[in-house]
Amino acid sequence: MADFSGPSPSPSRPSAVAVLYGLIVSLCTALVGILIVASALSWTPLSERSLPYLTFTIHVLAVVVGALWAARMAGERGWYYGTITGLGYALTVTILALTSAEVTWSPAAFIQGVLLVVIGTFGGVIGVNLKRE
Repeated sequence: MADFSGPSPSPSRPSAVAVLYGLIVSLCTALVGILIVASALSWTPLSERSLPYLTFTIHVLAVVVGALWAARMAGERGWYYGTITGLGYALTVTILALTSAEVTWSPAAFIQGVLLVVIGTFGGVIGVNLKRE
């Protein structure tokens, strides 16, 4: 019978594959969140003043989901896979922001990146403890 449990990393490279999948899941989650918020801003009386809070919420959800996915896929060292996934997401978003808009560097942006890494760590710890069926 076929195994439909999803891709399994090879024993020689579990970290790269798990983190890559976690990062892809994080970015896809963020994209879905962005589309939902953009739709809500267009079709509801939602104010643009709430946009910074909504974007940070999207980032947090994306990192948690990606870290959960990466750590669950790896099956061990959830804190490690969650931290690397959170760091990869924070760096990817920072690079995209710096190349696509007039963004100025601020201590708040650095703190947000550090928070995303810490949140990724917690997501990884939770994800590694989820049972695979």
